[in-house]
Amino acid sequence: MVLSDSFYSTYSGEKWRRIGIKKRAGILIPLFSVHSKTSTGIGDFSDLKLLISLCKKTGNSILQILPLNYTGYDNCPYNAISSFAIDPVYISLFDFSYNDSGFSKATIKELRTEYPAGKDNRCNYMVREAKLKLLSEFFSDMLEDILGDNAFKKFSKFTNYWLDDFAIYQVLKKIHGDAPWYEWEYSFHNRDSERINKIKDTYKKEILFQKWIQYICYKQLCQVKEFAEREGILLMGDLPILPSKDSADVWSEKELFNLEFVAGAPPDMYSAYGQRWGMPILDRYVLRSNDYRYIAEKLRYLDNFFDIIRIDHVVGLFRIWVIPKDEPEENHGLNGFFIPPEENLWKANGRDILQKMIDVTDGLLCAEDLGVIPAMCTETLQELGIPGYEIQRWKKNYDTDCSFISADNYRILAVSGLSTHDTSFWVDWYKNEAGTISKDLFLMKCKLRNIDPNRIINNLFDDPSTKDRLRWKKEMSSMEKVVKALGADKEIIQDILEIHRETFDEKVKVSSLLGINKGEASGCIKKAIEFILKTLSIFSINLLPDLLCLDNRIASEISGLRINKPGSSGPQNWTFTFREPLEEILELEIISEIKEMVEESGR
Repeated sequence: MVLSDSFYSTYSGEKWRRIGIKKRAGILIPLFSVHSKTSTGIGDFSDLKLLISLCKKTGNSILQILPLNYTGYDNCPYNAISSFAIDPVYISLFDFSYNDSGFSKATIKELRTEYPAGKDNRCNYMVREAKLKLLSEFFSDMLEDILGDNAFKKFSKFTNYWLDDFAIYQVLKKIHGDAPWYEWEYSFHNRDSERINKIKDTYKKEILFQKWIQYICYKQLCQVKEFAEREGILLMGDLPILPSKDSADVWSEKELFNLEFVAGAPPDMYSAYGQRWGMPILDRYVLRSNDYRYIAEKLRYLDNFFDIIRIDHVVGLFRIWVIPKDEPEENHGLNGFFIPPEENLWKANGRDILQKMIDVTDGLLCAEDLGVIPAMCTETLQELGIPGYEIQRWKKNYDTDCSFISADNYRILAVSGLSTHDTSFWVDWYKNEAGTISKDLFLMKCKLRNIDPNRIINNLFDDPSTKDRLRWKKEMSSMEKVVKALGADKEIIQDILEIHRETFDEKVKVSSLLGINKGEASGCIKKAIEFILKTLSIFSINLLPDLLCLDNRIASEISGLRINKPGSSGPQNWTFTFREPLEEILELEIISEIKEMVEESGR
């Protein structure tokens, strides 16, 4: 059977016919991680056009970005205050035009001076309020025109599923000093209709402003989509499966959520306590009774902007790990369980939702299926024609010697890549992490088994005193030697032995896979990119930081930085950006080198 037949015969066959069956290369980057000479404090919608131009110039035909949803206190796009509303921090003041009016160059320059983009490789979310202040003044000046704008009225009508509730939520949040909805006065917390109607009447202008801001976001993103179509570039968006507890979604449709539990991940070999994400879980029975309208509406809105949509944590559609809301936070993901608990229901559960998602969207779905994934999830994706993900550092022969899998053994129905937004950049992984174990993880494993790490850590690892990663000593070459060094029964340290099996000699194995000679550093990223582009996977989409590490200066600048570190919080997450504006990146010498590699791979 030829490749096209195998894709066309799946449940996603119509989506594949629309975009075509061909191997494609793409670039992945959050919008906050780039900026241009005209953006203010952070990347904006106009910068997506420069990224599209970068794709075209390098031979890539897919541009993938992280969610653009309105974020809350932690700026995490996977913990948004709305699954629909777009973050106005990305509005381009430079490209802004309404009824032939906009902002002066002097105004934009003043704001750019106050909120420089790319400083210290960090974006600046504080520019959101500065932009909203300018837009609010413009809104007041143009209110009469806005009230008569038929296109705005049309937008408000087709977004009525969520827009009214979001606008009221935003106004109430401001009234309550930005407190989460579950701390509001009870009548607002519980959406008392009389009180809500009074708010609608008293704050008409403020509510209208919130709607208009979303209209501006919509217009600017639609312009990006039109530009991408002209340039022949496919845009790939991202669908988080859950919103923040403090979100307009949960406030306005509490019946869709089970607020007695929060989502997370179970303990595993790499996370002894599991994870607690904190988002409330969806009530599957209510979802199903409404024919999954909540999910369908999210996808229909994304269809306005994207050709391909990535589903985050797709296994959560089959079964999800839940933790009682009152469980102490220090227990993380411990004391949780799967919903539904019956394994025999998982496949039908996930397939039902995914088929509905395919039915309601025009876009091709891709699914993040990384981590510990039940076989039935992978099988269902294959049957439905939904690409999963293949990340090089995790593609190993786990059943045998943990060697890395060759390029011609990657899944065809997949997106291959070197890294994700939740990992270190590939060069950092190769130089500093391959062949190591997390120090915190090792200490945690020891604590759980009443092993004194200070007694044995120097026997197992090279120079363990300062690093957050521990590198196995060369003499720890066998399981027996590790058991002896730990001084514990083999039966109780099985997970530590498994980590050793997977990570010892990891750098030697990946060097062998890629043909990297001992001591060779400068050329390692090129060989890694060439490898991943030549994998069998239908798509190969790589982080822009990985690609730009071909430039030694940029590689040095971003060394040790990352987009997000799961399990941590703080200003180091979701703020990474390049120092260089996109205009300069487009002129780098390595751009032609990237194009040559893409062309040689046949993508």
